[in-house]
Amino acid sequence: MPTDGAEVLPPLLSITQDNHGAIVITASSILLIVAALATIVTLISRVRILGALTWGDTFLVAAMIMFIPQTTCIIVAGSDGIGKHRDSLSDTAFKSYSQLLYASQILSVPVLGCSKAAVALLLISIKPFNIVLQACRILLGLIGAWTVVAVVALALQCTQPQVWNFSSGRCLNQQALYSSLAACHIILDAALVILPIVLVWKVQMPEWKRFQICALFGLRILVPALTVPYIASLDPFFHSKPKDQPWHALMPTIWLQLMQSTSIICTCIPSLKRALAELQTGMMAGTIPEFLELSLSGRHDNTTDASTSKPGNRSLHPIGGSELYSDKDTKRRLKEQRHHGFRNTTVEPQESMLNLRNGAIIQTMEYEVQFEWSSEHSRASSTSQGMSTYHGDGLPAQQTSRSAF
Repeated sequence: MPTDGAEVLPPLLSITQDNHGAIVITASSILLIVAALATIVTLISRVRILGALTWGDTFLVAAMIMFIPQTTCIIVAGSDGIGKHRDSLSDTAFKSYSQLLYASQILSVPVLGCSKAAVALLLISIKPFNIVLQACRILLGLIGAWTVVAVVALALQCTQPQVWNFSSGRCLNQQALYSSLAACHIILDAALVILPIVLVWKVQMPEWKRFQICALFGLRILVPALTVPYIASLDPFFHSKPKDQPWHALMPTIWLQLMQSTSIICTCIPSLKRALAELQTGMMAGTIPEFLELSLSGRHDNTTDASTSKPGNRSLHPIGGSELYSDKDTKRRLKEQRHHGFRNTTVEPQESMLNLRNGAIIQTMEYEVQFEWSSEHSRASSTSQGMSTYHGDGLPAQQTSRSAF
């Protein structure tokens, strides 16, 4: 109950039996804010890791920038006509609603296209195996073609001069157009889910890490999942009797906004892992290896592990260097090493070293490196053993080295 002298203001947006525009306005505003926050955190995380932005980040920013005017068109159209009956709208309001809905449809395509391209460029920046790399490049070209074709088709769906007027007889089969574009959208997003899984599955790492990374990219399956109800909601929009498009535009618009926001957020998720790791507690204690995290960010340092022969050289092990190698690459490198042999170098002892060696000292060091190939190949191993003998004067008498593959 209000206190004495307090005035209760009416709600900013009200939902009535004949006006559901507040639903699309509220949903669109929330989705825009969430997508913007995810993008900002992602960019900050990338700058902290790399010190610069990659091409994938540029396309992510482009998607977010175009999502802002697209959502603005939806919010204004929600005030002018979306969720209202046609007979309750004036001609001016209906014209404004039609123009804004038309503009939002066109802007939604580059939003989805740029978010897809950002994921494809992220995969390319990892420098995966040849087959996966070529598939990513082809997919990137298909995304660009889909974006251009969809923008042109939506821009010319009705005859001029009033291309925004969806009246009967002025437009082509819009439901078939929207459904076909949405089907291609589903296929492209499904490919963006499959390619990272194929890539990670060829990398040697613990199973739980592999599943964790696949889950980060696999969350993008939500985007095509949201496209299915969008296609289903188009039927009453085009075939309701009596025809009442402003009223039935509510659900297709909400599903479209969900698709765009989810697409942007899923693009950010692989890069958000580092930011989430800083807040992790309890069940969020899983982390991604530093090498893979830097690779997903597009950074390729000379990171090495136990399988690296020299500091600064790329490892023969798939996860020990800046690139991922297949079985053929590993066998080729082993063959080159057998052909050229290994260089043995003797380091001249320093004076401080000589003073520490006042007797015969024999030091034996042995190490073993194993390379795991696919099931049809045998396991190759290398054993290298070196022995150095020093006499009382501290000078090396003999140094031997043996390597076998």
